Amino acid sequence: MGVNESRSAGPIIYIFLDGVGLGEDDPKKNPFSRFKTKFFGPHAGRSFEMPGDVIATDAHMGIPGLPQSATGQTALFTGYNGPEILGRHVNGFPTFTLRPYFKEKNILKLMNDAGLNATLINSYSSVYLKRLQHPRAERMLSASSLMQKHSGKPYFTTEDYLAGRSLYMDMNNWFLRKNGLAVPLAKPYDNGRKLVQIARGYDLVIYEYFFTDKVGHEQSWGAAKRIIGHVDRFLAGVWDELDATRETIVISSDHGNLEDLSVKTHTRNKVGTFVHGRHAGVFLGQVKNLADIPRAILGIFGLPFAADFKPSTTLTPASST
Repeated sequence: MGVNESRSAGPIIYIFLDGVGLGEDDPKKNPFSRFKTKFFGPHAGRSFEMPGDVIATDAHMGIPGLPQSATGQTALFTGYNGPEILGRHVNGFPTFTLRPYFKEKNILKLMNDAGLNATLINSYSSVYLKRLQHPRAERMLSASSLMQKHSGKPYFTTEDYLAGRSLYMDMNNWFLRKNGLAVPLAKPYDNGRKLVQIARGYDLVIYEYFFTDKVGHEQSWGAAKRIIGHVDRFLAGVWDELDATRETIVISSDHGNLEDLSVKTHTRNKVGTFVHGRHAGVFLGQVKNLADIPRAILGIFGLPFAADFKPSTTLTPASST
């Protein structure tokens, strides 16, 4: 299928839930077991009761140790095996060695360069956008922010969110209100439906949610209950709005964490990749590890993956981490 033909396929909605692995049905350590949900049964050792499937996905990618953010998100957003590139799992933001993969081969850039329409749908505050003007800002960018910087698309703002053109990271405005913006609380369910509605204007949208990982590190049962409830209702809105005959949803994570509050670290568990909709079968047939997800998306749109790619970007040592 060529790029022009792919436009009839309907959009792909790619949700990244940070720090969510497949855990045990143990309410003493797993909040997905203690707090029952529609969507996270597999994360508590139970079956998935909603339309669609959950793929147990390898976050180690051939490298021993605890899976981490920088390397896992490199795989999720570029299709290149971050741990293999570095020979280890690395936490935090993409390193000097990983950043060229985002600059030259991130999935949004590849699609936009091919004439498709792809974006990170998250909004950014004016304070954060101002920080990006720092001469060494690239070393302080998260994987998703680095991806959008080199995507050919601008960052969305809170004004875009309030105008209905994008989403914010907190699903119901609690973080916006905490930081002084006078907005009413929103319903996560409504924002889930809004995500699908916005996505219909694109070929691919990516949405990132990181509070799942933050709460896991905090080992807070109260915050876990609240955050899991937000995500569960948000995904209910996505599922209710989705036209599964035309549209596709794929959701994954970079490593485990929240499924085991008995430890403060990440876990060695596989992560769950949710797939539902028109192209779900492609993911079911191809996804074994995190790097397979963007490769599958590129294939759906008729775009090749350059497995033999060698970064050509020259970065100065001052930009390294």
